[in-house]
Amino acid sequence: MKHSFVHRTAGGLIVPFVIVIGVLLAGVGSAQAAKNALVEVGFVGVPPPNFQNVLLNVQSVRINPNVGATPYNGKWQSIPVPPGIGNAGQNADMQIDLNASQNLPQIFNTAGVQAGTYRLVELRLDPNNPGTLVPDCPQTSPPISNPNTTADGCINYPIQLTNGNNVIVYPNPDGLIFPANKIMTPLILQVSMSQPVAPTVPGGAYTVTITLTTPPANPLEVGTVTGSVNVNGSGSGTSPSGKVRKLAVTAEAIGTNTAIASTPVKNGQYTLILPAAPNFGTLYDLAVAGGADTYAAQRLLPLYQGTSITADFNDKNSLTGSQTLGNITGTISDNCVATKPIVGATLQLLIPPDPPNPNSSVDCSVPGNAPLCVAVATANTDNTGYFPLPGTITIPAEFQNVPIRSKSLPNTNKGAYVMEVTAPGYDPLFEYAIPTSNGKGGTCAPIGSTTFGACDLFLNTGYIQGKIQIQQPVPGQTILVQVFAEDAGTNNIESALPMPITVTSSNGGTIGYTLNVPPSVSTFDLFATTIDNYQGVGDPYPGHTIVVKSGVTGPAEPSKPGACSTATPTPFEQTIECIGHGSLTGAVYGANLGSSVVLSKQDPGSGDFVAITNALVQNQSPNSTPPPSNNYSFCAPADTYQVQEWQLPTPDADATPSSSPTASPVPDMAAIVMIPTPLPAGGASPTPTPAIKCPTTCENPDGTCPGICSNVIQPLPPTPTP
Repeated sequence: MKHSFVHRTAGGLIVPFVIVIGVLLAGVGSAQAAKNALVEVGFVGVPPPNFQNVLLNVQSVRINPNVGATPYNGKWQSIPVPPGIGNAGQNADMQIDLNASQNLPQIFNTAGVQAGTYRLVELRLDPNNPGTLVPDCPQTSPPISNPNTTADGCINYPIQLTNGNNVIVYPNPDGLIFPANKIMTPLILQVSMSQPVAPTVPGGAYTVTITLTTPPANPLEVGTVTGSVNVNGSGSGTSPSGKVRKLAVTAEAIGTNTAIASTPVKNGQYTLILPAAPNFGTLYDLAVAGGADTYAAQRLLPLYQGTSITADFNDKNSLTGSQTLGNITGTISDNCVATKPIVGATLQLLIPPDPPNPNSSVDCSVPGNAPLCVAVATANTDNTGYFPLPGTITIPAEFQNVPIRSKSLPNTNKGAYVMEVTAPGYDPLFEYAIPTSNGKGGTCAPIGSTTFGACDLFLNTGYIQGKIQIQQPVPGQTILVQVFAEDAGTNNIESALPMPITVTSSNGGTIGYTLNVPPSVSTFDLFATTIDNYQGVGDPYPGHTIVVKSGVTGPAEPSKPGACSTATPTPFEQTIECIGHGSLTGAVYGANLGSSVVLSKQDPGSGDFVAITNALVQNQSPNSTPPPSNNYSFCAPADTYQVQEWQLPTPDADATPSSSPTASPVPDMAAIVMIPTPLPAGGASPTPTPAIKCPTTCENPDGTCPGICSNVIQPLPPTPTP
């Protein structure tokens, strides 16, 4: 049977930098004998100015009680990358963003260590790829004829450290951290990068100096959530065989399955140290899962810097132990194309927040209620559409350790969970799911049905099929074009092409695209960008025009059901052309940690603006090193855009939110800005040099190359407030 019951969740602008500060997958580090103290590592960034991205690839953090310990000293205690990130073992990387972590710490991981006093900390970066810089364009374009000018703006550049070994050490004879048994201790590290030295040869690396200290701010931009977890009574389950996920409490960004930090439950107690906005508040859900116990969840009051919230799981929201554990497995496929698997689909088990939260009576199976519920287990599909992806040797996948509910449990269908399935370009699917302990993968049923079968499920999609005009590349070059669809009037991207379109000199100047879109959405905004190469490396910020189209009617027309139907809008009115890089920076007056800036472009046909991307507002108060700047930054092709501040509503300190808030545009905080076209390489009237290959795939038909870009400064509001 093809299950196809769907409902859509609330859309709106996604502002991940406020709610989601860092990513920590559920699970903790290894728990070896005598490692009964817990250390949670986080980073605060002090990046150099005038860089769009300052990214470091972290492999681990190590601590040692001896201030002069050698690299091979036997007393090192390691906090590794969280399980499930990057490659297996010690070679996995977690990327930290020094720009984003200026405002709130980015949590790295939690691991067990031996109790004691630690006087030396070591940050280990990937030896082969320690990090990446993307500079803004220079304020004034240097002359291209200058042979010493090799660094362009809005281009990916590798970095190399001045010490050469990609290990940064910070000693403190008085002690840096003092973890004790059964106590969670934070280790917040301030990572500073000196002003980088530009490469001296094309394609070279920026040379940087990185230093490690502890931040001077007091208190740190973190808050604490503590409480008890009472396992009250026991079920009639059988002892699980094999490895079992340990009972842990995970803090998730509100209304999502994005885990920020996780900690094991020790002797019925837990402590979480979480990023907390000082004057705004940060919103979290708590999910309790693991062991052979039932699930539990809470939605919290706003968490503020230096404050603590007590969230107990007892009385009515106690856990019940001795549950039989089962699994839920199956496949996710396309309902419109036979045998087509859906790769990278996300599955979540949802439960309502427990008392004393007023939302405890929420029925997660009711259309529209998903944002009111909490995800307690997550899985993803592989290249064949099969779920879940495997866990590690010591930590099973979450869908392999699901407690089996009693069939008589009230407000459930035969003890089933509500499972949400999502994938870009498809309508979400909600199903009842019952795990089984016999290894057969559980059973599923559409919402409202009592007939259960295998969890081989199908998602509905529709199509938008159109054309784009493009300036043909010169012979021998190729351009990759990506098309995005978002909910009309928002920055909420619904889908993109699974593979970019390859454009060569033989494409004829017109390309066609077919984009999967959720059929239940009535209207979309579209935009198309290129993926160019620079010095042979993929460049995330294109040198070609971004084209937009607003108010595109989706496949769900009145005469069509939407699912498996195709909408054919008129072609984009603009042409994708080689134009060159540019950047746009400025300060936002009166910004807070709910502020963002959205970059939009006007559709020449309708006159409406289409949101292309958004940016965080960096280095906000109360930061003092360096002084707060409230800056924003975009890299974009030379063109005319609108920049506008968007704002999340300030949380009510005394009210538990029902769902994640939605941002909206701020009146009078918008400006129209033109990023100028850079002069061609060689000057205003260059001589064509077809024998010299441009460093980028954005190459003009006459053989010339766009020159180095320049930066435009635009404060918000357009006239600075005194």
